Amino acid sequence: MTRRILTIMLLALVPVIFLGIPALQIALAVQEDDLDVGTPVRLGSPELRTLERRVQYAGNLEAEQTAAALARVSGEILEVLVTRNQQVETGQIIARIEDDVPRLELAQAQANLTVRESQLRAARRGARDEEVENARAAVEQAEEDLANAENDLERTRRLFDAGTISRSEFENAENAFRRARTDVENARRSLRILEQGATEEEIEQAEAGVEAARRQYELAQLNLSFATVRAPVSGRVTDVPVEIGSTVEPGRPIAVIMNDDLVRARIRVPERRFEAFTRGELNPEAFLTAVAFQSMDPARAEVRRVGTTIDPTTRTFEVELIVDNANGLLRPGMFVNSWFTVARESDVIAVPERAIVRRGDRALVFVLNDDGETVREVPVSQGLVQGGFVGVVGDITLETRIVVEGNSFLEDGQRVRVLEDA
Repeated sequence: MTRRILTIMLLALVPVIFLGIPALQIALAVQEDDLDVGTPVRLGSPELRTLERRVQYAGNLEAEQTAAALARVSGEILEVLVTRNQQVETGQIIARIEDDVPRLELAQAQANLTVRESQLRAARRGARDEEVENARAAVEQAEEDLANAENDLERTRRLFDAGTISRSEFENAENAFRRARTDVENARRSLRILEQGATEEEIEQAEAGVEAARRQYELAQLNLSFATVRAPVSGRVTDVPVEIGSTVEPGRPIAVIMNDDLVRARIRVPERRFEAFTRGELNPEAFLTAVAFQSMDPARAEVRRVGTTIDPTTRTFEVELIVDNANGLLRPGMFVNSWFTVARESDVIAVPERAIVRRGDRALVFVLNDDGETVREVPVSQGLVQGGFVGVVGDITLETRIVVEGNSFLEDGQRVRVLEDA
């Protein structure tokens, strides 16, 4: 339009030079007629949209889970069955440590358990008839021995009183009598125990002995199993810091395993976003892309944790993201960009950003009047902006025809010429 007017004016200058003022008047008349056609504009229609505000921050990836397979017994490394970057499953054998000592401890614990169980069975069963008869015979023999010792003591006393034997011989006879009397008491007690059977307390003590022996046996079994080192988690082996023939102590890492089926990103977010991330009515959604994969589609991330404290040095708080890495593309250490949705407006009337005209501190949209030839300005309040659209509040409906091109210099009520819709 402007180029056409300029051409007409340039052509009009030629007759001005050669013919004078009348020719200029003709040219201006032609220009005025052309302007009466109206300013060319393109129209569009508002749309009902859900708009979001997103913010972007960078961070680094790390494995969601890293675990070390540790030695739990001392000994020499006999086998190492994994290498770096090898994929392993939970429980898979990683290495073997010599197990001579744990095997001996297990055999010893098993023997002790057998003895304790035998003692418990005997206490519960009670004495056999043969054992009772033997105990009675022992009592009779002890009583006979006591009678003989008593006779010897009387005879020795008479001889000692007569001065025939020495004091030491007399004292030996006394000691023999005391021993014989003690043997009778012990034999009678043993017979009584066999006849009465084990008491409830004795059986409980025997049961406790079996339980303690069984726990010792289980501990020995566990210690023996520790000689076979297994993977604590599924994942990829990142380090094997031991070699065959090296000696290890309990607590030394045998292999380091990283599970990167899920990866974690720790993002530092400015303090001014704290309310948006922590208020109850909005759970920020997140998307993440790795700088190493420019063609990678944004991956949806779960906001696992939002920090509740502000770092006084950086004036930031930490947001932890978890991302599904089933395809294995994302690797710990990668630099990533993350996007968070911190605001959302649903079912709002939105217009293209280019439809908004700024006049001072006012935002306007030019709307085609019902006559189809003129426009009017409609003040609007702007909301969220996303994807080239901005939410607006004003005298606009979804049926309103708005100017999206050619609106920069329009005025209220100006005549327009509608071109093909944008």
